[in-house]
Amino acid sequence: MKVKLSIAAGFAISALLLWLALRNVPLDNLADAYARVSAWYLLPAALVTVTELLLRGAKWRLLLLPASPGVRVFDAFRLQAAGLALNNVLPLRLGELARASFAAREFKVPLLTVLATILVERLLDVVVLVMMFAAAAAFGGLSGGLLEYRNYLWTLVAALAAGLTALIFADELVSHAWFSGFFARFPRLRSLFEKVAMGVKGFHSFRSGAAILGLATLQWLTNALNMWLLALAFGLGGVVTIFRSIALLFSGAIAASIPAAPGFFGNFELMLTKVMKGWGIEETVGFAYASFVHVAGYIVVTLLGVFFIYRMGQSLGKVWGEFSAAAKKEQA
Repeated sequence: MKVKLSIAAGFAISALLLWLALRNVPLDNLADAYARVSAWYLLPAALVTVTELLLRGAKWRLLLLPASPGVRVFDAFRLQAAGLALNNVLPLRLGELARASFAAREFKVPLLTVLATILVERLLDVVVLVMMFAAAAAFGGLSGGLLEYRNYLWTLVAALAAGLTALIFADELVSHAWFSGFFARFPRLRSLFEKVAMGVKGFHSFRSGAAILGLATLQWLTNALNMWLLALAFGLGGVVTIFRSIALLFSGAIAASIPAAPGFFGNFELMLTKVMKGWGIEETVGFAYASFVHVAGYIVVTLLGVFFIYRMGQSLGKVWGEFSAAAKKEQA
């Protein structure tokens, strides 16, 4: 029952946010806004989307290597695509759990270790995005909007960086003389810590840690580049600079954190439309741009991910059956 209520609430929130985004948009003018898109930018934008997924895969591979040295970039790339596709089509954001489960089976790595790498990914993503947003504000002349909350953002970065550091040095905590006696009395707890610590060992090497951080930065810069290319496709290049594309990316990431229906439709459109309105872009054009960016990325990622899911011998029905049952057990 809790699962059904969660799903229903997600769809209700998406419907409400989509209505709020559309309430001041004349639908008759929306087709004209879409008609202004230049097709010359669509193929480069699709290729940039795939490149961003490859960078995600390369970053995740470095996190997985200490636990599974044989992981290839392509392996991590296709599982990343599969997980994102499942997030796009299944409720409860089951894509990450499914990705972790697929990786644990395929790479012969403990599930907790894989989940630790995904947790590190998420923490690192937030830290990098906030840093990029701060850099865009400093060098791109951004003002207003989310910048009013910069002190809270820096507090968030500090907290996440502290949590990430604690995870990185978790294995040293286990072996430290002060705690070795304690963990000796609780071998299961020790095993749990060791599995989690293995998921963050990629940061124990300066070279590997720098590469992970660099790939995370490149990944999000590539994402911002995609948003800028599509702004050019809409003829908005004079307003939406690469710095403002980073601000839009950051705003979209915040919107995606709100519980909603699969694909996060409504959240993304409302947030970007309001941000762009502050830059003098009328809501019809802002909504058309936001929805086009969203749908274009959704189609590329979902088709690619679903292709890989079926290549693994899975199906959407199988994945939903397996992981929705697990979700029900957790909420019971």
